[in-house]
Amino acid sequence: MTEITEDKELLSYVDSFQDMQNFLLNEENIIDIDVIEKVILFIREGTKNRRKKNFKTYFENIEMNIDTIKDWGNILEKLIDAIKHQEINSIKELKDHLILQGMLGFNRKYLDTFSISGRQKYLNWLNNQIGDLKNKLLEAYRNNSLNSELVGEFVTEFKKYLNGRLLLKIVNIDTKQIIGVPIHLNKNGDVEMLPHPFLDSEWELSRSIDTLKDKERIKVGDIVAAYFTDNKSERYMHTLLYVDFDGAEILPQTLQQALSEFVDNEYIEQYMEKIRKIFGIDDKNDEQIATLILQKLLDISSDIRQKLLEERDEIRKEKEKLLIEEKELDEKRREWYRIMKKIDEMIEIEEQTTPNKNETYTVIEYEPEQFISHLQSLFYYNDDQHLIYKEEIIKTFIYSLQANILTLLAGPSGTGKSSIVQALGRAVENVEVRMIPVQSSWTDTQDLLGYFHPIDKTFVPTPFMEALAEAAQEQNQSKLFLICLDEMNLAHIEYYFSEILSAREQKTPVLHLYPKRYLEIAKFILSDERASVEQRKSAEELIRLYPPVFKIPENVRFVGTLNMDHTVKPLSPKVIDRSFIFEVGHLKSDEKEKIKKKLKTLTGKIKMDYETFTSPFLDDTAVNDTVEKIEEISKLFEDYPNASLNSRGIKHVRNFLKYAKNKEEHEELIDYIILGKILPRIEIKRSEFDKIYNKVLNELSPYSRSYQRLKVMLEAKHTVTFW
Repeated sequence: MTEITEDKELLSYVDSFQDMQNFLLNEENIIDIDVIEKVILFIREGTKNRRKKNFKTYFENIEMNIDTIKDWGNILEKLIDAIKHQEINSIKELKDHLILQGMLGFNRKYLDTFSISGRQKYLNWLNNQIGDLKNKLLEAYRNNSLNSELVGEFVTEFKKYLNGRLLLKIVNIDTKQIIGVPIHLNKNGDVEMLPHPFLDSEWELSRSIDTLKDKERIKVGDIVAAYFTDNKSERYMHTLLYVDFDGAEILPQTLQQALSEFVDNEYIEQYMEKIRKIFGIDDKNDEQIATLILQKLLDISSDIRQKLLEERDEIRKEKEKLLIEEKELDEKRREWYRIMKKIDEMIEIEEQTTPNKNETYTVIEYEPEQFISHLQSLFYYNDDQHLIYKEEIIKTFIYSLQANILTLLAGPSGTGKSSIVQALGRAVENVEVRMIPVQSSWTDTQDLLGYFHPIDKTFVPTPFMEALAEAAQEQNQSKLFLICLDEMNLAHIEYYFSEILSAREQKTPVLHLYPKRYLEIAKFILSDERASVEQRKSAEELIRLYPPVFKIPENVRFVGTLNMDHTVKPLSPKVIDRSFIFEVGHLKSDEKEKIKKKLKTLTGKIKMDYETFTSPFLDDTAVNDTVEKIEEISKLFEDYPNASLNSRGIKHVRNFLKYAKNKEEHEELIDYIILGKILPRIEIKRSEFDKIYNKVLNELSPYSRSYQRLKVMLEAKHTVTFW
């Protein structure tokens, strides 16, 4: 449905569907009639016999019964009459009927398809709805006349926009202060930072640590919901908000955490069994159950409420005081809705999309000499996007992965940097791809790996750490795991990725997740009959998946995509030294046509496992001559700091060349090695570079790509640099 997600006519219903969802989810029975009429219009346009192409495409893809959807139009007409006549009971009954018939699921499918991101919605509100106020604030700030009246006006509007509470991610706690940044959690569970309303900077909200009542309650990495008021301090008035960190609610970031808020730990497993029975869930897979329960919770109505009542009474007979008293059921139902909304925003934080085990495809035998050309064809024919890459790009990418070098794909947006990683997973058997979007707020290893919770004795992993743990499982040792950090340089790589970079230099690369003594505690909990089911499960997970000293699996390859614009952080020499960097650019039409003409019509997956993928074709002797040639080119820059290859870089080059099919291929690869391992290291003053100008150009002249790239670099007036 990608082609219709930007259709202006379909997008025009977003606000109405958002209001309809709020109406269906909340206890209040108030909704604007214009909203209902807009939804009715959408239904009528999508279900009539002769439909516009955009509506026809959308309704054919949502896989819902058209007759049922038509009936909703009639029910919504009755709802309008009930609202006009203020018939509260009728409004409630019609609302419940719509939910029971699946209207909420229909509503959610639309919003999942067309809703803009929370960050964009915030920017639209900021620039359009309160644009004049924003300009007044900026002008007052520049004139040093920012006052409490203006700030108070903004805070009043901001509270209306947020419905009272603000989400923050805690990014730093030191001896003096606690700092949080305002965020929105989008529908995929990703954190989107909200920029400062009128300053070109991050919006950091802080408070003195000494004034907090409970200094240990909130930790770095927590996501909290907090009330706020206007900041009256002249020194900090530009931050606009004064946040109540004491009253802030720490939000759950996993389904287990969310459930534990209203179900005692010892009863969670039993309660889940009853939930499965109530909602008819057969699959015992935890992730699928989490998703299905979430979907079913959206359909809660008076009928479902009665089932919950019956099951609650049955559980009470089996376990005393399992659920709250009957008189609190309405309050608990509201709690379900609240938890459901949190899960709806954050469930993707803990979930990983796994391949369909029942997937069927054509198996293509692995032919070493044809491997790259087969990949080129599969990238095109396996995907609706018809991805086209030059063979040299694919070859460089594959050899870098095989040599286990940190592989960085640089280039402008839309050139297929992320797509080539995902395409490899679709084209080769036993290749698992995990895409990890990097956030600009990442500042340390905890943001990448997760953290240990000393009170609960559990390790709270990130999707990145979950991918490492998955790769480490015995049943996955024959698979290649590609962990791709998307837009890797949105944050400083050497800050959050430093532990990985250091670990990869060790003979046995390991990560230190938490003190070893907690592992002994976990072993004790497993053997303690008094421990709850949840405690045992957490202990088992700690031992099996997240030991204190975690060995990075050999079958993992790290990839990063880089966007080269003013919004990203520059690469440090440390990162460049440990990487193979190659640029993915836009292909011209004639280049694409030339490639398409030679593609072989091919779909399916190449038969391969991790051992085959990492088996080199050449030995050290066969690559020595080429390595020496590259060393000579590197020595041209040995008088300049960090510019020439060190022993690590030479090792990378040697391992890279071993995957070439023959020595004849080496001459072509020299060009890409210069481009990916030598030129990115250069940062030399133009006046200094002029001393070696002619010699360098002469040496690089046989290598067209590197030569042309250097010519571009030499256009700089002050510093010759790749970036």
